[in-house]
Amino acid sequence: MSDVKGYRRFLSFGFPFKAFNRDIWLLCLCNGIGAFGEGLYFWTFPLYIKSLNADYVQLGLVFSMLYFVGALAPIPGGFLADRFDRKKIMLLAWTPWAFAPLIYSFAENWVQLIPGTVCWGVSTIGIPAFTAYIITSTGDKTKFASVLSFVWATYSFSYIFAPAVGAYLATIMGMQWVLRISTVFSAISTSVFFFVHSQRPLKKAAEKHAQSSPSQKNALWRKLLLWTVFYAAMSFFMSVGRTYVPTFLDEEIKLNEFLIGLFGSVNFAGMALMGIAMGHLADRWKKSGTIGLCLIFYMFSVIPLMLVRETASLMVIAFLLGSSAVTGSLVSSFIGTIAPENKRGSWTSIPLTMGLLAAFAAPYLSGYLYTASPYYTFIVSVSAVPFLALFALTKLKD
Repeated sequence: MSDVKGYRRFLSFGFPFKAFNRDIWLLCLCNGIGAFGEGLYFWTFPLYIKSLNADYVQLGLVFSMLYFVGALAPIPGGFLADRFDRKKIMLLAWTPWAFAPLIYSFAENWVQLIPGTVCWGVSTIGIPAFTAYIITSTGDKTKFASVLSFVWATYSFSYIFAPAVGAYLATIMGMQWVLRISTVFSAISTSVFFFVHSQRPLKKAAEKHAQSSPSQKNALWRKLLLWTVFYAAMSFFMSVGRTYVPTFLDEEIKLNEFLIGLFGSVNFAGMALMGIAMGHLADRWKKSGTIGLCLIFYMFSVIPLMLVRETASLMVIAFLLGSSAVTGSLVSSFIGTIAPENKRGSWTSIPLTMGLLAAFAAPYLSGYLYTASPYYTFIVSVSAVPFLALFALTKLKD
């Protein structure tokens, strides 16, 4: 009997799959299908924008608009998630997201991409409901980081294959048809929500929170504010560089479209595999320390990216770059741990909103930096990362 238990523990690597229920697995399926569709085009989307006669600043403006609209949606989405059926909120939010690639496919210039970015941005109204749904379904507070990181890793897992497949298909049928195929996958992903059970906020949780002392509430708010400011700063500097990685690979390193897609696939392999590992580490160790490690991964991927030209080494860089991009689920898991049950949607929406606002400003700045020199973009992006990593490891408390 002990041998059987040991074998099961080996297979799961200690991962708490018992914390999963049917609905969480359905959300994993939704993520996997949707991410494959989005991944067919999103990694090489900057190249598509450039093909529609956009300069570097205009390219950054498209992404800025996408993140700006996305930043407006989470807070109202969080309040809705704390009051109404989260299943319906997710279904309504994901629907415009499914239309975004279809709109992109008919664009004749970069300006006509804007309605699609609005559809993508509006969909973030469902992310607080999505996060709150998972946290409430999990129940065990000690497993939030592991479960959330695994669910988001299923999104990244599909991205492992999608960029390379999308880049290959684009060479055969053109990016417009790749975008239309993406629409089909996005629609199927959205339809999965029909099979998820409804989930409404618990009324008793509001009564329990009302009984908390003012000092307890103030302490929680201070933690929320500190983590939000930290996450916004981290999102800003990382977004400065990330937006222009495919463009840098194309114009400076001279990779062909397939190898750029392969770089994206390896990048998301790092995000998926290390995302699961980092979530597990965050539950076993501490979330702030794990975020510090992710920032170190970012530093050790961006600096070599400016220097390396050999393809195999670039793929190692791609994996490290992906490993650094799992901080969002770690922040959400921490906020979900400290948030009152009746405010999980609104509380998790606050760092998400500030992170997207920071990401909104970053690509526009990146466009001007990249116009002056492609290297300025990555130098600025990595400049504050050592200090943020040190702060996370020494000052940021769980």
